[in-house]
Amino acid sequence: MPHAFGVLAASLRSRAGGAPLAPEARRAFQRDGFIVLRGLATADDLADIRRVLMSLYARFAELPPRQALDLGERGAGNREPQIPEINWTIRLAPRLARTRAFQRCREIAAQLLGRAVVHTGYDHAILKPPHNACATAWHQDEAYGGRLRATGTVHFWIPMQDVPVEMGCMHYIPGSHLGPVWPHRRRGGSADAHALEAVGIDVSRAVACPLAAGDATAHVPRTLHYSGPNTTGYPRLAWILEFGPRPGAWAAMRRAFRRLGT
Repeated sequence: MPHAFGVLAASLRSRAGGAPLAPEARRAFQRDGFIVLRGLATADDLADIRRVLMSLYARFAELPPRQALDLGERGAGNREPQIPEINWTIRLAPRLARTRAFQRCREIAAQLLGRAVVHTGYDHAILKPPHNACATAWHQDEAYGGRLRATGTVHFWIPMQDVPVEMGCMHYIPGSHLGPVWPHRRRGGSADAHALEAVGIDVSRAVACPLAAGDATAHVPRTLHYSGPNTTGYPRLAWILEFGPRPGAWAAMRRAFRRLGT
C-alpha cells in the first residue's frame, strides 16, 4: 500500500463496496489512532455533497447560533467568521445520510472497530476561505466532552476537493490516542472563542496527510490533530462524520482501546 509522509494509506479504489480493509490497515489504525483512506468517495458523490453543503453555507447567517459557529480566533458574533463551521448538517439536509460516502464511512467504521456501528448523530462541515491565515488549533475531539463517547468512535474527515498542505490538510500525532486527554483552553485564551486548543503538546512527530478529492482520513477522538491555514486562492470545504458502536457496546469498546496501551 502507498505511504504518504510515512503514514499507511489504505486504498479503496479497487475494492467493491463492503469489501474488507486489509488487516495491516486495521492494525495501523489501532497503532497510530488514524489512517488515510484513498478513493473513499466518487466524483459524482462529492459533487452532490458539495452542492448540499454550499447551499447550507449560502444561508449561514440565518442558521441558529449553535449550528453556525466560528472555529477561528475572533470568537462568536462576527459577520465574517474566519473558519465557518456548520453543526448537524444532516439535520439540516437529511439527504446527506443517503449519500454513498455516508454509507461507505459506516462500513469502514464497522471494520475498524470490529463491530456493528451507527451514526452518533453528530456531523459538521468546516469551510476555510481562500487566503486564510487561520489554522485549526491542535486538539483532541474528546476534549469537547459531553457529545463524545470516549475513544469508542471513528471520525471521518472528507474533503470536497484536493487538499495539499498549503490548503490546510489534516495533521496527526501518531499514537497520541494511547496517551491522556491533554489540558485544553479556549482558542488563544479568549473567553469568546468556540474552538479549543491543546496546551503543552510536543508536535515534533506530527505528520501531514495531503489528500486527493475522494480521499479521506479517519481517526479516534483522542488522537491529536490539526489542520493548517488555507493559503491558496480556493476555498477548502470538508465534511466530518462520526460513527460508533451500537448502544450497549460502548463499555466493551473503551476496554478494548485501553488494552492497546498496555
